[in-house]
Amino acid sequence: MRIIILHQFFYPDHSAVSQLMTDLAESLTQRGVEVTALAGRGRYNGGEALPPREEYRGIRIERAWATSYGKSSDVGRLADYLSFYFGAAWKLLCMPRHDIVVALTTPPLISLLALLVVRLRRMRMIVLVQDIYPDVAVAVGTLKAHSPVTKALDWLNRLALRGADRIIVLSECMRERVAPKVGEKASLSIDVIPNWADGELIKPLENRENPFARKHNLENSFVVLFSGNFGLVNEFQTVLKAADRLRGRTDIVFLFIGDGARKHEIEDFVRRHDLENVRIMPYERRDLVPYSLAAGDALLVTLREGMAGLSVPSKTYAILAAGRPVLFVGDKQSDVARLIAKHECGEVVASGDDARLAAVITDWAANTAKAVGMERRAREVFERRFDRHHAVDAYLESFSKCIGIDPGTLDSPVKKPRN
Repeated sequence: MRIIILHQFFYPDHSAVSQLMTDLAESLTQRGVEVTALAGRGRYNGGEALPPREEYRGIRIERAWATSYGKSSDVGRLADYLSFYFGAAWKLLCMPRHDIVVALTTPPLISLLALLVVRLRRMRMIVLVQDIYPDVAVAVGTLKAHSPVTKALDWLNRLALRGADRIIVLSECMRERVAPKVGEKASLSIDVIPNWADGELIKPLENRENPFARKHNLENSFVVLFSGNFGLVNEFQTVLKAADRLRGRTDIVFLFIGDGARKHEIEDFVRRHDLENVRIMPYERRDLVPYSLAAGDALLVTLREGMAGLSVPSKTYAILAAGRPVLFVGDKQSDVARLIAKHECGEVVASGDDARLAAVITDWAANTAKAVGMERRAREVFERRFDRHHAVDAYLESFSKCIGIDPGTLDSPVKKPRN
């Protein structure tokens, strides 16, 4: 089987979805699938242009020409999107024919462009929904709910979803959002495959005995950690206001590791309120992430109100893999909130309730024994449902449904030669 993974970012980019797709491609290659990644030449945050093609661990990477301004401005982001649309379309037309194109949702509506080429070249297509557009844009305030532009984008998105041979969504909550867009018949072709973490790379560690904690003098602090993209779908005001409430607690540190569109919002709040209990650090190298996660006593996942089912924070699975308690701020109907409630591996706090968030953090800091049960249950549910191999098995099954073959025939290290 030969597949193309179509996404704007891929190895060596550090963004969450590009890392996930690199993991998936690597595992599929090991299972006998020929994988070509079709990405742009830029990185998530802009900067250097990557080479037009390379091989990585058996994966062929083809990079379409596109600008690389990154996420620092709306104009730059739009230029990156538009140039990638044209570059990716040309690459899809010229590349050797594959069995399946797996089209993600970045940039928005790339799946519709892919659908046109796929049908022309008689390939199959799977839409992998990481975020639902334009619903996400409406939820974060970028688009108005009933504007002509929003209605047009929604119609185009429905067209792409209905034209796909299969659809993969990240959760049951997301399935509930997508199914009405495609109709009863097409909804039968929706597969629910959660994102994942690598349980071999990220394992529970003793948080006081790791080089990250020692390097940053965190060994004697209770650390509330947010690690990952500071994105528009996240909710930071509740967390920052809780930090302000706890400014007198010198033993509690709020640590933000990463980057993104809302970094300036965090920095501005910290500066205006003169908070000494908040630290902001750049992304860690991936091989050091297990140590940075282990340095956290309460690991934050946040999601803006109205985002339930529209976006599923993939950092949740890394936290579970690390065996750390999840402190979720957001909609109680979201998948993360449901997961925490069902498996008792953390706490859920509604957006805007900074008083309760501060109270939960204070309680956990005073009663560290409470974390022991949550830590154990976090790792247990991860191993049962969210380790990498579970996702790879599910993707292989979805591929087999897409082209009508026995999934068992895919699980072989033998690969056909490339054309």
